[in-house]
Amino acid sequence: MAKLNVTVPAVDVEVNGVKYRKVDRDAQVGDIIRYMDDESSYVTTGAFYEVTRIDEFGDPQIVDNDGDEHDLCGEEFEVYTKVAEPTAEYREVKRWAEPGERIRIVRKYSGEERYENGAEFVVDSVDGDGDVRVTVESWGRVMVMLCEYVVLEPVTTGESATKRLTVGDYAKVIANSTIHNYTIGSFVKIVRDDEDHQPYRAEKADGTEGNFLAEKDVEPATEAEFLAQNRLKVGEFAKVVAKNRMFTDEHVSVGDVVKITEDDDSSRPFNTDTIDGKNAGWFTESELVRATDEEVAQAKRKLAAETTTDPRSQFAKGEKVRLVSGGGKYPLNGYDNGEIYEVATPLYNTHHEGAVVEIVGGSIPVGYAKPEQLAKLTIEVGSTVRLTIKDGEKPEHGWGDVSNGAIGTVTHINGNSARVEFPAQPRWHALLSELTLVSDAEKAQPQPEPVRFKVGEYARSLVAKAGMPTGSIVKVVRDDEDFSPFKSTLLDGSAYHYYTQDELERVDAETAKWASIGRKVDEIRRGDIVEVTIGYGEIKRGDIGEITDADGSVCPGVTVRGVQRYVAVKLITPIEQRFDRMELEATKAAA
Repeated sequence: MAKLNVTVPAVDVEVNGVKYRKVDRDAQVGDIIRYMDDESSYVTTGAFYEVTRIDEFGDPQIVDNDGDEHDLCGEEFEVYTKVAEPTAEYREVKRWAEPGERIRIVRKYSGEERYENGAEFVVDSVDGDGDVRVTVESWGRVMVMLCEYVVLEPVTTGESATKRLTVGDYAKVIANSTIHNYTIGSFVKIVRDDEDHQPYRAEKADGTEGNFLAEKDVEPATEAEFLAQNRLKVGEFAKVVAKNRMFTDEHVSVGDVVKITEDDDSSRPFNTDTIDGKNAGWFTESELVRATDEEVAQAKRKLAAETTTDPRSQFAKGEKVRLVSGGGKYPLNGYDNGEIYEVATPLYNTHHEGAVVEIVGGSIPVGYAKPEQLAKLTIEVGSTVRLTIKDGEKPEHGWGDVSNGAIGTVTHINGNSARVEFPAQPRWHALLSELTLVSDAEKAQPQPEPVRFKVGEYARSLVAKAGMPTGSIVKVVRDDEDFSPFKSTLLDGSAYHYYTQDELERVDAETAKWASIGRKVDEIRRGDIVEVTIGYGEIKRGDIGEITDADGSVCPGVTVRGVQRYVAVKLITPIEQRFDRMELEATKAAA
């Protein structure tokens, strides 16, 4: 009989639930081998062992029965390799991830360089805000913000087959075969399916429903794609659904309505104000949802109910107001509609006209107006204002070169503070409560002279001189009261020059202190030794640690007892002044 050509089937074995298959090749690390040589006291014939390493001669090594490494050089064995599982299919879902789940980066933070959009990771851990920690090659454990990722949910075999879209699915509009009113390229959510030739009605990004779509006009999309097109915008109202107390005002609660005032496209992009105009703090995308018109109206009604007492209480003594009606008639003789006056007594209760506000500034000493006859003058960008500080007090951010009573123009407003251009000092920061609006007639008044520098004050040079470039932080050490009176030295004493008043810009002691180490105020660098001021997790307030991730945020990465957390800190010792680093740098220099 002729020799038969026989195909011998592969041999599969299972070890701890993992399948291995016999292969005809050299063993590799991670394979298992079946020992086929003569049995010894160290290795059992027919038993399986895992290959732990390959030595420099290419021989596989295993751990024998006694727990020792055993060299298989010259011995008989069969090689089995792990059977690859079928490649899983996934769908993107926008939700919090759980440890062990797979995520994909879909909206990377603009300053992130450790991974890109499209990168996929397995989640190591999750914190209370939905932010996760993953392991990134060459970087170790890295935090990924909730707004940056979507969860990849495995699709079962039955689901992986192409299925028809139905109610609840998300779709991308790709064509217009039926004269529908959806934008091609937009993402929609299917809300009705009539299962006919033009079956679908869908919800648009703005929450409205369009007309009917044909099946060939759409293709499957993800919830993440649908939500991404509906990002909150500056000026819109949102409802707080979660908050981080480190970044939000303590008086803001979940359920409150806030207004978006700024979007810097960071991982915590939205700066907000409360309904009554006070700063509410910064939020991530996941901590806010768009507020409905009714929710906004209800929040305004609630505010009105809480603040509605005497309508005259909205005015303050000394405040400027505009008369909008009643001018020229008793009890407002000598006061004209449209003109600006000053409140003398907000709650004037002894007038027979009833509850009135006493005002001054007209052609007769006083006038009496009902609250509805007066309009508050709101400070806005472009307003002309006067710095008004009570005697014996000083501005929140110091005087700088500006004197009390100086008149300037508002260029920026952020919450309860403003930036003002004064002739004596541009970009001056003030609280709105420190400013009062001025009338057109007052705008032409002469401005007070800038406050003369005093010996011991700090300044920034506005001109370059030998050895002292523009922008140098200096200390005024002498005033000769001549044409160039101010002798000013660099903070390290290495150079000095004489300056005029106009060649220097006053800075505070805090700015000078940080400048002495070559930094901006509160600038933290990798390697600094710091004290934790607001703890998180294993790291507590008062702990001393080292900065290991200085990303420029208010909460850098600090390592304490081998654990890194992103917390608020204050500087103790800059890296440039650490003795251990100085010794290391000296050693490198000597080498």
